[in-house]
Amino acid sequence: MRIFITGAEGFIGRHALIRLSADGHRLTAAIRSAQEERRLKALGIETVRGNLNEVIDLNTALSGHDAVVHCAAHVTLWGSPALFQGINIGLTKKLIEAATATGIKRFIHMSTASVVLNERCALYDAQEQMPLCQRVEMRFAHSKAQAERIVISANTAQLATVILRPAFVWGLGDLVDRQIGPAANQGKFGWFNQGEYLYSSCYIGNLCDAICLALQSSASAEAFFIADNEIMSFREWMTQRLEAGRYRVPTFSIPRTVAWPLARFTENGWNYLPLKGDPPLVREAVRTTAYPFTLSIEKAKRMLLYKPTHTIAAGMRAIASTNEPSE
Repeated sequence: MRIFITGAEGFIGRHALIRLSADGHRLTAAIRSAQEERRLKALGIETVRGNLNEVIDLNTALSGHDAVVHCAAHVTLWGSPALFQGINIGLTKKLIEAATATGIKRFIHMSTASVVLNERCALYDAQEQMPLCQRVEMRFAHSKAQAERIVISANTAQLATVILRPAFVWGLGDLVDRQIGPAANQGKFGWFNQGEYLYSSCYIGNLCDAICLALQSSASAEAFFIADNEIMSFREWMTQRLEAGRYRVPTFSIPRTVAWPLARFTENGWNYLPLKGDPPLVREAVRTTAYPFTLSIEKAKRMLLYKPTHTIAAGMRAIASTNEPSE
């Protein structure tokens, strides 16, 4: 299969590219870096370099491909609403239009489990038919929910669209390595309610399996939660992840009842004052990680034949093995 993949320089896209290449697919990766372009071409992977939203002619780029795996996104919980609108929603719309115009057969859209988060409460065994996020203060989840509507509505007999909604995606090079771990080392990361609540996670190897299955399946106009088979408390899972990366494990915690108004306060400061960087705490982070949140993956098991073969313990060992101190 000839596949066009966006977001190939990001965490999920990079791993998906490696897996799809290993499976023998012909790939074209959308990238921005000249260095990455040279590296991928040396591996026999075709590239399209530039800004997908501004520079690249998408009809030309997608022509001749069988499928699109759309991983590109503005993946952050804070930022200009225009960025979320332009990348998470606008780019998805442009890609869908180009896919329709060029005869793409399958469009796999990478979303997030948080698209079903609305009220601040525990959510156990979440299922795909739940209402999509309507909370505008949750900039990432709200924008991804709007993108999902575009993807589902574009499904036709000629173009099959499938949405994957992974839980917190983890693995070497993940958000823990990029942000949480370094913050923990500086004493800037802690728990909500001691982290003692159940929480679904998704190892990157399991997510790559789901991408491959979605490309091969006959499913269309469907969304699927993707997660690990085991469910731990947030604290147990995150402690293991921090230890695997040789980061400090925090001991301090704040009640979620305090975290929400505190996050609102910090957001207001960044909205109305000339403060640099991102707020230390935002409401979307509280809603996403401070409450019990578990997923049902029965639909993915039934329709995609998804089976999370990578255990949490095996994933942690893989990360730890790359972080062993040299002798």
